Amino acid sequence: MVAFGACQVAALPQAREVLVGSQEAELFGPGALTVMTRSLELGAGLERALEEAPSAAELPARTAEALATLRQTDFGARARGLADEIQYARPHLIGLQEVSEVRVQSPGDALFGGTRPAEEVAVDFLPLLLRELATRGLHYREVARVRNTDVEVPLLASATPSFDDVRLTDYDVLLARADVEVRGSAEGNYQARREVRRPGMEPVALLRGWTSVVARVGGRTYRFVNTRLEPAPDEARLRVQLAQAEELISRLRGEPLPVVLLGNFNTPANLGRVGAPTYRELLLAGYVDVWTRRQEPREWEPTCHEAAPRVPVLAQRQNLVLVRNSETPLPRRIGPVLAWRVGGKQEEHQSDPWPTELTGVAVRLRIPGAILPRH
Repeated sequence: MVAFGACQVAALPQAREVLVGSQEAELFGPGALTVMTRSLELGAGLERALEEAPSAAELPARTAEALATLRQTDFGARARGLADEIQYARPHLIGLQEVSEVRVQSPGDALFGGTRPAEEVAVDFLPLLLRELATRGLHYREVARVRNTDVEVPLLASATPSFDDVRLTDYDVLLARADVEVRGSAEGNYQARREVRRPGMEPVALLRGWTSVVARVGGRTYRFVNTRLEPAPDEARLRVQLAQAEELISRLRGEPLPVVLLGNFNTPANLGRVGAPTYRELLLAGYVDVWTRRQEPREWEPTCHEAAPRVPVLAQRQNLVLVRNSETPLPRRIGPVLAWRVGGKQEEHQSDPWPTELTGVAVRLRIPGAILPRH
């Protein structure tokens, strides 16, 4: 157990070892900002079952397999692991993506054209996480939520056969620390979206969305935005992703406050010199990828799993924290920056077209010129 504890500590970023003089004073003094973005992927298996089922006839069996896998998850352990990350970083705001709620109905009626929604909760991770944080004296609250995909499908319950229903509702959520002042909560879904069409099924729209708040941290005021864009393993989905990014860029154009944009953008940020198309569009819109400004950047940070195959750098950079500072003559000036990865296991994503070991990012930084009067 002592070795395990040492291993856990070794995996955390040794913040003060990479900072000197004024940088340390800036990052660990009043006015520094800490944020985290984290993909939970709780409903990913159910969404994949919907997308990959060749027809309506095969969907119940695929859904049953996905739900069985989900039920094997130790949600208590996951909550403790995420709480460990939050306890270390103490972020002012946290952007969570794929905060899915899974509900079931038995017997189901979806297969026979019924419309009664499933209400019995099978998975609801967020309350569990908030309780775990509270037991540690870490008080966070939900300040913005957007409902994305909300779909109910039949589930093969037994070989008789009998059928239940399972309902997946996907959310993105912003959490704020108790001492952070927040106002102006807003949310929305992108007009650009993809539909799943299968023989014998009605088209199902896969919605993605964004949440936003104005928050005051250390006497400074910022616009925080949390989002998840459409995954883009092929050209058709890339067009949807690019359209969603353009909607987001347009919505934030003209925002006078410094913008902190965080989330799972599903776009490789280290693809060649300029990144993938969506990443490039965000940079051209004036956003700075703070990971590229961190102290002593490394392509690989040692952990206690060094014996495992290293994931290519391409696979590590889809969760991003982007900053656009409108309050200085030099909008790309930020820093100093301390950034590190949180969460993620290589084996979780081996079947994805773009596997990602990096399922979260924590950042501590200063944004010069962000001081504004209290409203």
